Amino acid sequence: MLPPPSSSLTTTPSVCSNLGGNEQVRNEIAVLRKVSMGHQNILTLVDYFETMNNLYLVTDLALGGELFERICRKGSYYESDAADLIRATLSAIAYLHDHGIVHRDLKPENLLFRTPEDNADLLIADFGLSRIMDEEQFHVLTTTCGTPGYMAPEIFKKTGHGKPVDLWALGVITYFLLCGYTPFDRDSDFEEMQAILNADYSFTPLEYWRGVSESAKDFIRRCLTIDPGKRMTGHGAVSTSFCGREG
Repeated sequence: MLPPPSSSLTTTPSVCSNLGGNEQVRNEIAVLRKVSMGHQNILTLVDYFETMNNLYLVTDLALGGELFERICRKGSYYESDAADLIRATLSAIAYLHDHGIVHRDLKPENLLFRTPEDNADLLIADFGLSRIMDEEQFHVLTTTCGTPGYMAPEIFKKTGHGKPVDLWALGVITYFLLCGYTPFDRDSDFEEMQAILNADYSFTPLEYWRGVSESAKDFIRRCLTIDPGKRMTGHGAVSTSFCGREG
């Protein structure tokens, strides 16, 4: 199933208002040293080295490409297959959050398949914008970081953000998987931001959502909740009917 003609299936770069390239790499090293060997759905850091001008990471080889590429190729996923992918991603997110890490740039371009097979492990990658934090630091993260279409309202508001931003991004990814287009795609960046701030999305056109269950839609709604305090947690999302069933 292909997305409506108005939808855009182009990659969008990540932004962060106060991180340079090498700083992002150092940040990624710090995060991956803490968690990369502990979960099968997180890209493993094998080694790293520094030259006069650059820092380099050596990671496990992910030969299966990006989730974004597969969505573009397929158009959309069957709900059971989408649930499998979200379940694996959620397991890794919950692990990160348990270790005090917020990713801040979850999107299909940063979810990689270990091998080209359809049932390959899905790996969270690109931790350049991630932060190691404690619960007490929730209001410290105020920089604008992420990829606009996947960023939570509180990031735009600069009122302080933390782990809940990853669940918002996961809601956007789930929506994208099930219909082949993103919920807040608009004609301008400003209109996109306003749509996000107001959670202005719908499950339309109906023909793209006719076969999608109410539990899947409810999962998306609970991720795309404006108030981060009322948004699902990683562990809470794992136990929903959408993610709890095995495909």
